[in-house]
Amino acid sequence: MPFLRLKGYDINNGVRLGMQTVVDGVNQCSVLVVDDDRTISRLIRYNLEDKSTQIFEAATGLECIRILREAVIDLIVLDIRLPDFSGWGILSLLRLTEALRRIPVIMVSVEPPDSAMVAQLRPDDYVQKPFDTRDLVVRIRKVIGSRPHAGGDDGIH
Repeated sequence: MPFLRLKGYDINNGVRLGMQTVVDGVNQCSVLVVDDDRTISRLIRYNLEDKSTQIFEAATGLECIRILREAVIDLIVLDIRLPDFSGWGILSLLRLTEALRRIPVIMVSVEPPDSAMVAQLRPDDYVQKPFDTRDLVVRIRKVIGSRPHAGGDDGIH
């Protein structure tokens, strides 16, 4: 029995089903922002959310896991310091879960990158706080654009 039951995933084969939703003829990409600082989540939402991008927000690791169980996520922006879990612990769980290991993750933190953790868990990018929101949006677009998706469109324009 799998540790996480995930909606939108074929647990037996580790395959994501329906990687993007189509809304009004536009491929929609989903981004999960996991940060206990709601200001950061709102800034990212403001700069990214449109017809082609759906933003989910979680302030804790438990909320992150709940959302991952209920929604198909295309990219995660993950803070390292959360009130209940370390972002590194969540990234480790993602990398150990077949159906989730291919979701791109951008780590964010006030701390400089821990080279040992980066080498071991291989986040797709690392951004140190404080950051320019426009720079983070560019990085998100770059990471999503470099991943193959069903339908071929990265969903973020």
